[in-house]
Order: sequence, then C-alpha cells, then structure tokens
Amino acid sequence: MTFTTDPATLRESVDRPEALARWCAANPEDPRTVAHLRVLDRLEEAEDLGRRLLADPSLHPVSRAVRRTRLAQVLQWQGRFEEADEEFALAAEETGLSDDPTSASSILALASVLQQRAASRFENAVVAAAADRPRLAERLRTSALEDARRALAIRERLGAPEGQVLSSRESVGRLEREMAG
Repeated sequence: MTFTTDPATLRESVDRPEALARWCAANPEDPRTVAHLRVLDRLEEAEDLGRRLLADPSLHPVSRAVRRTRLAQVLQWQGRFEEADEEFALAAEETGLSDDPTSASSILALASVLQQRAASRFENAVVAAAADRPRLAERLRTSALEDARRALAIRERLGAPEGQVLSSRESVGRLEREMAG
C-alpha cells in the first residue's frame, strides 16, 4: 500500500483501499487504525476508536499527543475545525509533559502536531474563503503557514526521517503558493 498526499488539498489517500480495510479489520485496537479509517472515509468509526484509545489513563504524554492528533485529524475531515483545533492545541501541550520535554521524541511529536494542524487550518481557510469570509481565510492561511514552517524547521534541525522532512517541505510549498496567489 502506498499513501500519498494530494498537493492541492493536503489530504491523504491510499492506492489500495481494500487492503487497508483488511488491515484495519485485522488490527482493530491498533492506534494507527484511527488514521487508516479516516483515509478510508469511515469517519464515525475513526472518531469512536480515537476517543476510546485516548481514554487510556496510563498513556505516556507523547503517546497521548500522537493519539489526540489522530483524533483531531478525524474531526478536521468531518469539517469540525474548531474542535480539531482544540485537540491539536492539547496535543501540542502534551508533547511537553513527558519526563524530558526537550527530548528528540517529544519535539518531533510536536512537529507532527504542527504539521497536521497546518493542514487542518489550510482546509478551514479554503472553507472560509468559499463562504465569503476573506479575513478569516487569510488569518487561517497565515497560521497554517507558520505551523508548517515550524514543523519543517524542527524536522530539519533534528534530522527527522527524509519522508517527514519532504512532507513538511511540500506543505510549506503548497501554503506559500496559496499565500502568493
């Protein structure tokens, strides 16, 4: 299976949805299933699972942040942008609650939160522009670009895997083109 990100929308898709659906069925409690159900557009299932997996009180703060980010993405895809933004903000805070908030894993988790929040804010800006709310759209585009640039800077400085750095570069490029034109 290959996941790709649409450069226009910054949404993910998968080339073999039937294989991904089989994986989800075989791994119903795996936290990654939340993201996979989202990509399959099974958003209610993804939200239910995301909330259930987030309820585990024994989670390490960084693990909680990762799970919360996945839930926020589901809310984003449902068009529930304000709720998504609240979850992204909580996830960002949680990355700093680990035993060592300056560890590479905590900071890279923060970069992931920022990257995903940028995509959500970008999508929200598109919706705001379509609803003839230009000031809101501009504010959201600006904050999306700021988040994407922060994520890219973190990932480059900490030597994140090339795929993550490339994803951040693509997001920054897309958002810069949006702001320019």
